[in-house]
Amino acid sequence: MKKKSARIAALLLALVMLSCSLASCASRGTTVMTLGKTDITGSMIEFWMSRYKAQFEYSYGQSLKSLYGLSSIDKIWTVRVKDDSAETYDDLFSSYIYDNAKTYLCALYLFDQYDLKLPDATVKSVDKTISEYVTNLADGSKSEFNAILAAYGINSKLLRELYLADEKVSYLKEYLFGSNGIQPVTTQQLEDYYEKNYVRMKQVCVFINKTPKLSEDGTYATDKDGNTVYTEMTAEENAAARAKIEEAMKKLEGGEDFEKVLSDYDENKADDGYKNGIYMSAESAFGNDSDLQKIYEALVEMKDGEVKQLELSNSLHIIKKYELDSGAYSKDENSDFFLFYDSGTQKYQPFAQYVKTPIFIDYIKERLDQYSADIKIDEEALAEYKISKVKANYNF
Repeated sequence: MKKKSARIAALLLALVMLSCSLASCASRGTTVMTLGKTDITGSMIEFWMSRYKAQFEYSYGQSLKSLYGLSSIDKIWTVRVKDDSAETYDDLFSSYIYDNAKTYLCALYLFDQYDLKLPDATVKSVDKTISEYVTNLADGSKSEFNAILAAYGINSKLLRELYLADEKVSYLKEYLFGSNGIQPVTTQQLEDYYEKNYVRMKQVCVFINKTPKLSEDGTYATDKDGNTVYTEMTAEENAAARAKIEEAMKKLEGGEDFEKVLSDYDENKADDGYKNGIYMSAESAFGNDSDLQKIYEALVEMKDGEVKQLELSNSLHIIKKYELDSGAYSKDENSDFFLFYDSGTQKYQPFAQYVKTPIFIDYIKERLDQYSADIKIDEEALAEYKISKVKANYNF
């Protein structure tokens, strides 16, 4: 899940001048890759980098800054991904954006090849968004708005094109794999994705360091924001907790049934409603904090029926990996585990909707291989765009 510092002043000045030039003087910037009549420009690359840089720094910046002992988040880009490799985070994520640009190139090419057209309502919605930006961010001045966008290598005309490109890719995905698409996602494809990407488990959980406070009705107490309220545990309580989990483990080693031990020793009431167990994947909305990620990673390496003991930041666990049950994603009682957060729409997608995306990406990868001889890339021009050089874009 976790995946250059600033250049000398002359290079920084050159970057600023380039950004202004691309945004103001040239409406779309220098072409860096083409497929037929479809092209991707350097300005588009810079914009996508600025978007991703903001997402990356927001999600992982502070943790990586602490991990590597850096003086600022921007220093992350000079750090080597592996000690035995010269590749930096700048190299890694710049390359990621280049590959993503190829995906867009292919998708936009296919949009035209299928002779598709965006609905008028979609185009009007994009135009309304741009108009609201001009009004709210630049007091109605297009020139002022273009000055704001110049920091990300674009102007308002190209921002509109980029937003419409996003809509075209989404429209193509639905055209191909939507419920009324020409290749609608099948039940077998859903099952294949589930079996390839999910693990299932049940766990005995005993709290250490701090324990959830209980309300009068026996449920976890929450604050005004809906967060669970915790009570700090004493040294004696922590020692008792460790003794309890060891006792549970010894009973399992002695042959006692896991379900019986689970019933007798588990303290985590949040799991009580999940009678079929807990389903986890690397991408689902459930299990994306660091502790649950450790459980997921352990489960991936375990065999069905295997039991393992883990210690997390504020809890001790005994987890058992269960065999996946067919069609679990379609059952209401399991729905919490089959939701995926879409950062673009800031909404949760159900399993059947989400799975269209990896299927679509695989489809585009196949087409990229098919069109590889026809894709023209200006490697020298493309290499000028690095994620370390762009400004993080939290706004567009």
